[in-house]
Amino acid sequence: MIFGRSFGWTLVVLAIVMASAEAVMALGTGQYSGLVTSEVWTLIVGQTPSFTANSSEILSVASAGIMAMPAWVVIGTIGFALAHFCRKRRAHRRFFRTIR
Repeated sequence: MIFGRSFGWTLVVLAIVMASAEAVMALGTGQYSGLVTSEVWTLIVGQTPSFTANSSEILSVASAGIMAMPAWVVIGTIGFALAHFCRKRRAHRRFFRTIR
């Protein structure tokens, strides 16, 4: 659990750094196109993503939409999800009230 939580927060910090870097590059002179998720996928995996081979049409449209999003949005969402689902939960005590 602690590994998932720390990895999630690391992804959130990475997404914040990526978003601030894109903001600085967008304010600079010249034309700048943002870093999309498919480019990050290509850098990590080594090949361009193709989800149309053995998937349904809805899944391929959704995955193409996700791959067209800015990378910091996708990485930040995954980080928040990991940090949330791997959080430390308190033990809930349940007391049954008797009807009097």
